[in-house]
Amino acid sequence: MKAEEIKKLYAPTPEMHESIVHALQNLDSVSTERYRKRKTATRLAVVFAAVALLAAFGTVAYATHLFGLLTEPVGKYGIDMRVAEDGTTASTKPKTYAKPNPTYLPKGCCQLIGNDDNDIQIFNAEGVTSYNPNGNYQYTDGNEIWVHFHVYQAETFNEEARYIVDSFERDYNGHKTVFLTRQFEDNGEQDHYAVKYFEDWGIVVDCYYDNVPELMKIMDGLELQEPEEEAKEHLEPQTIDFSDELYAGYDFSMMEETRKYRLGEAFTWVAQIVDAPSPAYSFKDGECEITVKSVKENDGIKGLDRNNLLAPDDEEWYARYFNSDGSLKTPYVRTDTDYGDGVNTLGHSESKEVNRHFYLATVEVKNGSFTGQFMTHSGGILYQEKHLENGTEIYTVGITVDEDELNDFALSIDSSETVIDDKTQTVVRKSVDTVVPLQVNR
Repeated sequence: MKAEEIKKLYAPTPEMHESIVHALQNLDSVSTERYRKRKTATRLAVVFAAVALLAAFGTVAYATHLFGLLTEPVGKYGIDMRVAEDGTTASTKPKTYAKPNPTYLPKGCCQLIGNDDNDIQIFNAEGVTSYNPNGNYQYTDGNEIWVHFHVYQAETFNEEARYIVDSFERDYNGHKTVFLTRQFEDNGEQDHYAVKYFEDWGIVVDCYYDNVPELMKIMDGLELQEPEEEAKEHLEPQTIDFSDELYAGYDFSMMEETRKYRLGEAFTWVAQIVDAPSPAYSFKDGECEITVKSVKENDGIKGLDRNNLLAPDDEEWYARYFNSDGSLKTPYVRTDTDYGDGVNTLGHSESKEVNRHFYLATVEVKNGSFTGQFMTHSGGILYQEKHLENGTEIYTVGITVDEDELNDFALSIDSSETVIDDKTQTVVRKSVDTVVPLQVNR
């Protein structure tokens, strides 16, 4: 279909604006959820378990084509992996989804618990004490059994594996399976992963389990099955795509911007702005006036309410930062890590003793209510208190910062701005970082 035909077919309408705005209103929550998943060890296992053949001693010697699995070595510790276009033997169109069916699981595992994006997680039945729909689990001890599968469509499978130090391969019923070991730091712990390609289905499945002999048994017995009809929608990938029918003819792009203000300078902050051609679809969310009034050093949380700490009831967390009388623990031993690139170098950590400080920033909010979150460019927020004075919100934000990072000491707040333009048929979303440097006496 030509571009002109698409423009005529999908001319800007109120319904289109409503669809775009609705998607934007939900974009942060969707992106946050996706981001949260990808930052878990599970998601890391997914990324790095999509793997390929390495030579002995963790070096990549050559590329291989294994039943459609094409692996390309990248440096000493990296592998790029995909399924070749002719890498499926399926007599019919490859499946768009499938459910892992492990015929062997380590002793103590309960039944499958399914999440979005083809994630299948298996937990130790004896260790699980509670489960809620958000996927949070609590354990009676630290010895839980944990297995994780992830399903990919072969035609879209294109992964990068990094920090790979060793691998080997097996053939299970004609399905090539590659096992690998990942190590982030030169003297760090190792993780173990495996990937299995079902060329007759056009499906790739990877699995994480931290015991190699058991992992081999799991992958040997791993099969696929059609999911239940009502569960298929949960197994299909869910994404927001600005190139689909709702936004045909519109280009979607993202930008980043940093705005700086001085201590004591008032500025207008809006959590989210959407600027659309029609006023009916333009809106501002969480608008207010913010002033970072002052910053002063405090002897830990002396004179403050411990209940306003980030984790007031966590004694182990408390002891990392404060003495029993509430004073700050300083100096302390900090571990600095150079993570390397995962291709030619692994990470390396060094520990050193450094001094740190605890500062209280006073923030005033007028003409609205603050709906965002305070962050820092260096150090970390440990304490936050809020009270009202004649309708004005007054925040006290407690921040710990290392002495050698004081030059970058700043309070920051995120927001977003989106512009929808029918004339240029573009949707531009800007992520704004509002920064107030905190100048302190040293």
